[in-house]
Amino acid sequence: MTALSTKSIIIAMKGGLSTRLIKRKRKGKEDMNIFSNRDYFLFDGAIGTYYSLKYRSNTPCELANINERENIFNIHSEYIQAGVNAIKTNTFSANRFSLGCNQSEVEKIIKSGYDIAVQACSGQEVVVFADIGPIPDEKGINPKEEYIKIVDIFLECGAKNFLFETFANTDILIGVAAYIRLRLPEAVVVTSFAVYPDGYSKEGLFYVDLMDKMYASGLVDAVGLNCISGPAHMYRLIKKADIRGKSIIIMPNSGYPGSERGRTVYSDNSEYYAEKLLDLKNLGVKIFGGCCGTTPKHIAAAAQLLSRNPTKTDAQSKTHIETCNLANENILDKLVKTKKPILVEVDPPFDTNWEYMLRDTLLLKQAGADIITIADSPLAKARAESTIMAAKIQREAVIPVMPHITCRDKNLLGIKASLLGVHIEGIRNVLVITGDPIANIERSRIKGVFSFNSSNLANYIKSLNSNVFCGQEIKIAGALNVNAVNFSAELKKAFTKIENGISCLLTQAIYTKSAVDNLLKAVETLKVPIFAGFMPIVGYKNALFIDNEVPGIDIDNETIEKFRDKSREESEKLGMEITMDILKEIYPHVSGIYLMTPLKRTNVICELIKKIKEI
Repeated sequence: MTALSTKSIIIAMKGGLSTRLIKRKRKGKEDMNIFSNRDYFLFDGAIGTYYSLKYRSNTPCELANINERENIFNIHSEYIQAGVNAIKTNTFSANRFSLGCNQSEVEKIIKSGYDIAVQACSGQEVVVFADIGPIPDEKGINPKEEYIKIVDIFLECGAKNFLFETFANTDILIGVAAYIRLRLPEAVVVTSFAVYPDGYSKEGLFYVDLMDKMYASGLVDAVGLNCISGPAHMYRLIKKADIRGKSIIIMPNSGYPGSERGRTVYSDNSEYYAEKLLDLKNLGVKIFGGCCGTTPKHIAAAAQLLSRNPTKTDAQSKTHIETCNLANENILDKLVKTKKPILVEVDPPFDTNWEYMLRDTLLLKQAGADIITIADSPLAKARAESTIMAAKIQREAVIPVMPHITCRDKNLLGIKASLLGVHIEGIRNVLVITGDPIANIERSRIKGVFSFNSSNLANYIKSLNSNVFCGQEIKIAGALNVNAVNFSAELKKAFTKIENGISCLLTQAIYTKSAVDNLLKAVETLKVPIFAGFMPIVGYKNALFIDNEVPGIDIDNETIEKFRDKSREESEKLGMEITMDILKEIYPHVSGIYLMTPLKRTNVICELIKKIKEI
């Protein structure tokens, strides 16, 4: 350990230690790191896919550090002979969760992997980087502690250079980089993110934001991209980014794999690959390597081409991302400035009979509804897709719409596809929700996705607004459960949602005094437009169903009993009276009203809209 205390390290891991302290300890060393005074710096290529190809093995390559040391040594040697400046240890997945082994076995694999790499570099002007990949999310583990265990093993081996690659966010990286700096201030730390060709990681974070945040921490020597995308897509991404004055590392896949007799295979495109790395070099990238599908042949071709072609200083190296001009005001924002808008939810059909939606929307529009919201398979029961139905309603009824988008049913790719379609259709408001859970009895055959929660999804859309939807941003609404038993926790969630880009909140239906109190507390605390939710009760059975089977909504027994033995007409009238009594109490405090249509009783909502407009 250094003279810095364990307590200081813990504070740093929690984000409480200023990076200025670490920078002072490194002063005078930043300009002397291994990347300095070079025209380019070249890492090796893939170990995992090359090991699988070379030895026809489907076992994790990290296990070969124990059982096949010579095979791993030979792979390192081939890359060294190809002309690299650095090799990575064969330890990318060396953690107990990826390999399904215990910590003592992980320690043996890491130590053996580091030893093999050092032996391969003996007598060569090639440095060794401790290679660390992401640890799978597992319940009951502390991710930071797991990474620290791995770092400590490498430090014990004498490692001074660290590469964290294929990450999807910066959450762990900043804390772990701070830990390394405190343990070994002169260490070289490089971080690399895996993003799709559109520039987003699997967690919906934009590559520019990831790289900028990591670089701004002052804790890394280089930052960049690896894996998932091929060299042409990485070139396109880097060409759009402002990389001036930054040490950027790019390690693309060789391309995109195919399948041969059930095996994943990559084509031999080494010359093409090398040419694309040269193109990246002329953009200002200085550090290169290879990821999945690359072989010593790819790296040898790159070494020859990069060494023969000094970096050009052309206009391309000055490219940068254009900033978005978000000048167009959103329709909901306009409405809030002049009135208390009324939003009305209409549920899509379980089948193909959708005509009632258009009929009801036209009636609601005539009654005075301002925006129609479209639910996304509520209660985890499949209905017609919300964004498609929203687009159809907006076109045919000529009224603004707000489709709900849940995190339950789609992964990142599916959600982005929906959002692109939404934007193309001219829809500029969405409600993001995590989504009702799937019933236990159905979980064996229907799996929820939940790649995001609503806060993550909001942050993703916020990034799309900045980087894709330039000039025409999508306004992001979120849900607020005023019926939550622990409303303080609900308020904390709301703060997180707001930080991630949610700009207004729609509440669950309000029926109780406690829900009213929670709503008023939220209005006072959150400082964003809040739309109070109401779903008029239209019968005794309807009240029982809402209270017992709709998540997040409570109705007190006294209210439920008022509907016992009432006729349809009496129940509808009573439901509107109860709703209006509560609505009048909260109306001066909220930004608008959010009405949910009960059992397709559009007539009730139309009548309710008229009463609201008379307040």
